[in-house]
Amino acid sequence: MGNAGTEVAKEAADMVLTDDNFATMVRAIKEGRSLYSNIVKFIRFQLSTTVGAILTVFWAPFLGLPDPFNPIQILWVAMIMDDPPAVALGLDPARPEVMEEPPRNPKEMLLTLRRVGQVLVFGTIMMIGTLGVLYFDLQISSKEHALTLAFTTFVLFQVFNVFNARSENMSAFNGGMFGNRMLWISLIGILSFQTAAVYWMPATEIFQTTALSAHDWGVAFVVASSILVLEEMCKAAGRIRSRLLGA
Repeated sequence: MGNAGTEVAKEAADMVLTDDNFATMVRAIKEGRSLYSNIVKFIRFQLSTTVGAILTVFWAPFLGLPDPFNPIQILWVAMIMDDPPAVALGLDPARPEVMEEPPRNPKEMLLTLRRVGQVLVFGTIMMIGTLGVLYFDLQISSKEHALTLAFTTFVLFQVFNVFNARSENMSAFNGGMFGNRMLWISLIGILSFQTAAVYWMPATEIFQTTALSAHDWGVAFVVASSILVLEEMCKAAGRIRSRLLGA
């Protein structure tokens, strides 16, 4: 204990409380679990975005498609991956159920096989959705329009994927969904910037984009939201299986 403990006990201890209140230990454990969880969120989001971008760029020429992103667009995607949304994930408040979970194995790797598998699945969904939009729009529109739609779809994938990263098992639509104000501000910023990249003349010249219709945005949102919908279905199935096995 911080006050009542002897100096010898403090030196031999692995942890010393700043006071004699055991509630301090509970708060410390909660903060530690929350910090670890946020690190996992940050890594899952960054890696899935990276894998999605690499797979999309890699497979496009093999499928006879033009390069889906130009250098400035790749830079914009990298900014999404490294800046506001990713950082905001590290500021997520502790989940309500965090203290109900059993202690994790201290020897457990940060990137477990399950997490690596999720990253690969998310990246593959982004690749299929982005290249699918690019392929089908090339059949009916100009190359510039198809590339703009594919670029916008990939950016929107990141908006929806943020919610996947926030929880590995619980639904993204929970009581803490709106608990991180900085995350929502960053997502609004991304959507605003992407809108400017599509409609604002100076930005369209830099990003080499063209205007999209309301229907185009609808297509992009539906395709991009698939990454969240599919993950929510998997989480729901997992929760049902756990309840059945528990019963």
